[in-house]
Amino acid sequence: MSYCQRHRDKRDKEARGGSHALLSYIASGLAIFFLCCSLLSPAGCATAKVNSAEPPKPTISRIDIEDNSVTVSIDQPFVYTIYKTGDPYKIIVDIPDVLIGGFTKKITSYKRGITEVNPSQVDSPSLLARLEILLETPSSVDQDYKNNILRIRVKDDVSSLKQAPVKQQDPPKELKLAEIEKKERSAIGARTGGNPERGLSPQFPRATEINDVSFDTTASAVKVLIRGNGTMTPDVFPSENRLIIDIPDVVLNATIPSGVISPVRGIRSGTYENKARIVIDLIEMTKYDIAAVGDSIVVTVKRDKDLAASASPRMRGNVEAAAEPSLMIQDAELGVGGKCGSYLSGKQNINFDFQDQDIVPILRLFADISGCNLFIHPEVKGRATMKFIDVSWIQALDTILKTFSLGRSVEGNIIRIAPHTVFTKESEEKAKAREALTLAEPLDTKIYNISYAKVKDVEAAVKSAKLLTPRGSTSVDERTSTILVQDTADVLPKVDELLMTLDRPTPQVLIEARIVEVNTSSKRDLGIQWGMNFQASNTLSSLGGLSGVPFLSSGPVTGRNYLVDFPSKNVGPLSGSGFTFGFLSPDRTFGLDLQLSAIETIGHLKVVSNPKIMTVDHGKAKILQGKSIPVRKLTSEGTVSTEFKDVTLELNVVPHITPDKSIAMSIEIKKEELDPTVPSIDGVPGTDKKEANTNVLIKDGETLVIGGMYKIRTSDTDSGVPGLMKLPILGWLFKNKYKESGTDELLIFITPRIIEKP
Repeated sequence: MSYCQRHRDKRDKEARGGSHALLSYIASGLAIFFLCCSLLSPAGCATAKVNSAEPPKPTISRIDIEDNSVTVSIDQPFVYTIYKTGDPYKIIVDIPDVLIGGFTKKITSYKRGITEVNPSQVDSPSLLARLEILLETPSSVDQDYKNNILRIRVKDDVSSLKQAPVKQQDPPKELKLAEIEKKERSAIGARTGGNPERGLSPQFPRATEINDVSFDTTASAVKVLIRGNGTMTPDVFPSENRLIIDIPDVVLNATIPSGVISPVRGIRSGTYENKARIVIDLIEMTKYDIAAVGDSIVVTVKRDKDLAASASPRMRGNVEAAAEPSLMIQDAELGVGGKCGSYLSGKQNINFDFQDQDIVPILRLFADISGCNLFIHPEVKGRATMKFIDVSWIQALDTILKTFSLGRSVEGNIIRIAPHTVFTKESEEKAKAREALTLAEPLDTKIYNISYAKVKDVEAAVKSAKLLTPRGSTSVDERTSTILVQDTADVLPKVDELLMTLDRPTPQVLIEARIVEVNTSSKRDLGIQWGMNFQASNTLSSLGGLSGVPFLSSGPVTGRNYLVDFPSKNVGPLSGSGFTFGFLSPDRTFGLDLQLSAIETIGHLKVVSNPKIMTVDHGKAKILQGKSIPVRKLTSEGTVSTEFKDVTLELNVVPHITPDKSIAMSIEIKKEELDPTVPSIDGVPGTDKKEANTNVLIKDGETLVIGGMYKIRTSDTDSGVPGLMKLPILGWLFKNKYKESGTDELLIFITPRIIEKP
């Protein structure tokens, strides 16, 4: 065997020996490991068994948003509370002992009625899932729970929305009483240091009534003590600046304290679905703890040091009365604090009782009430004594400010309080700063072309508007219709805006008039003539009448001799009607003649004219129609001159266009005509005159009617034989009847139309 072969065999043998040693070492280690596991495995298995026995927490599995509704699904049965916080656009849903799961971010909604849903996990003082639902409009709330699914619906009914919790749903039927009690004990245990049975001491039976509510105070906290005749299991619902405590199956037989200690600003009580409810309103939300100890429930609220030093009310019980301020807010809208918008409304009323207190801490209380930020000037000092009962807090604040010559200003959500001298000095300094800045600015020059208005009127308007600074100036050129303005750069845009308003084309108005003159006349004339002639046979006596009118026919018997001679006066040649008849006795000694005459005249005259005229807005339009007649007059020198007198119909209209496109018109109407019934003096004839003045407002294109300018003439004349003319029926044989009537009427129709420039 060669050297190389021997060397290889030796190397292989050594390698095999090393492998066996490594395998032996690994085997020994594994044996020790399994031995340790066998020794430790009972404890480990027991621990795993204990952990696996803890039930999982209920968790939100789905949040679905639809129009006007939100649906929440949880993998186990649950209880919930829905309430309002004072903000009409927000609804709070608290679900005790439930995890929010993967819903850790705000959910934005694009559905109707719901803006967003903001889930959050609250760990202290007890575990709960909280959903803040923001609404589009203030709405009422309705809910439905079934199969671990809660559906919240909103309705547009602001009047039914309450500031207190809307409704606390009874536990669902799936949760048995033992499970609810277990949840309550777990929640109390979380608030009292991890002992779920704390507060359910076996030596006390379950309480049936609450017999005392009182306050206790320390340097750093305020305690509200609720004492009953046994153990009580509270259900707590924290809200904005408010703690709501429900105690089931008890009756409240205690008197609620009338005074409170800061940071508590009010305490209220009531009964709600077989539960006693106590609401503790806080000036601001702070740290708190609630524990059920024996026959009492202790609510501990952390106390602000500044407020604790200046606000200690008179209390009953273990707290001695002190001459310190007492603050309690009484309002139907508690919980609005924290929103500076309530500063403007001032709806909250307050009760204050201060004796010789520094006003600075008092003013800080108003900041807590309004929810606004507050800045107090260092010069604000003083002490005051006051007592306000059910007074608006703004009125109370203004009373304090007026007493100490203080003023306030609101900028955003900050209230600033300072002496009046400070505000006056600030205003003066601002005015000086603006004036200095104006004096330092360079002047700009701009030329404006005026198209429609008069440049002088435009210049006067710019000056009267007081837009220019003391360094500004204007000049006009009427030849080119331009105006030159020189001032700082920030003034010229204001001048531009003013000139755009002033230099506009003036709208025009077309006035269309219809003038109608109606004249009617009627004449009726009825006359009678009759006579007789008697002559005796001895011719020694005779009887006859007067001679008749020459243009009528002679009587065939008597000629023109009439006893009754009342013919129609208007009957003549080519007009009128009449007839004559007579008879004679056979011996020609007696004759009778009768003549009747009558005429009736009816006249109707209608004159229509339709003039049109156009004028600008506020311009006078005049329409004249008629005649000029010559009149001869005697001068002072004794000579005769001729003048012309206008006998016309005149219409004057001044239109004004209002912003709503209506037209206001000032109207003047004059009508003059000759009147022959009026005697002339020195050759000047008499006239009949009519005149009307009015101001009206009508729409564009509507028609105004002016009427009632009319005159009625009536004449009724009877002439006859006295006495005989009044005889019934036979009186017509002894009289003449003449009747005349006439009517003159003037109607004017005016239609204005706005003519816009194209």
